[in-house]
Amino acid sequence: MTIAARTDPLIAERAPWLFSDRPGTRHVRALLNMLLAYNRTLDLGETLSPLPMPEIMARLAGLIAQDVTVRGLAHIPTEGPALIVANHPTGIADGIILHHLIARRRNDSFIMANADILRVLPQMADLILPVEWRTEKRCYAKTRATMHGLHRALDAGRIGVIFPSGRLAKRHGLRLEERPWMGSAAMIARRFELPVIPVHICARNSALFYAFDALHPSLRDITLFYETLNKARQPFRINIGAAIAPSALPADGPSAIEMLRARTLALGGRERTHGFSLLRASRPSLAKVGPKLSPDTPHCRLNTFLCNGHDQ
Repeated sequence: MTIAARTDPLIAERAPWLFSDRPGTRHVRALLNMLLAYNRTLDLGETLSPLPMPEIMARLAGLIAQDVTVRGLAHIPTEGPALIVANHPTGIADGIILHHLIARRRNDSFIMANADILRVLPQMADLILPVEWRTEKRCYAKTRATMHGLHRALDAGRIGVIFPSGRLAKRHGLRLEERPWMGSAAMIARRFELPVIPVHICARNSALFYAFDALHPSLRDITLFYETLNKARQPFRINIGAAIAPSALPADGPSAIEMLRARTLALGGRERTHGFSLLRASRPSLAKVGPKLSPDTPHCRLNTFLCNGHDQ
């Protein structure tokens, strides 16, 4: 099956009107394909399709992780089960960047995320633990499968990554606001007695994404892959906090998840704890960005304090 045959159904689910017979739809779709680099995405997908998961992630990191600064990487334990909670400013790119950083400490991470990527690249199943974030589509079978997968991963001593908002941060004016968090991360930490490592990501999507978001949710949603592959010049500023012991979490679920959310967003520094400025996230790095890489580049240039031997 071609990559187009795998990705088009995902687009149709998000924007069924694009595949209708209404007058002018074909021209609109052609314009969107051009704006969102549809053919480039398909070409990259065909390149990645036969590769194993580790190589796919290395190549994707090589494409987008060219301007990344991280503080506190030493807070990620090198072994044993643990849970990373993070804010979610950009989408798939957040997971790629975190996987790339975690790999500098250990190579057994898994990401709790939407299962759609497995419909395009099924070999990602060892990395992606499917979670149904949409309440209207949850069912007992899906929840049971998620919990079984979680048990297996944690029993194997792996470290998990979860974005408890389940949705991308929302733009309000020139600020990007993290959405409310669902309580699953706190529940998992208490149930499995996991240390929780808070991670704050300062990054943003393109102006086109926010323009589409203002026009209609379906336009925003079809930028999924475009907003993954256009990050070569996007600075990512990652701050990793000290681990929070499961015993330190309040017994009350809402209070526990609010504590994790507050600790995570506080790592954003001088910004208010519920969001950050899009202008700040847009500022070019003082470090020189490396040359643009091709899909065949196995590794990326990572600008971090740790690369220079400093852990701040």
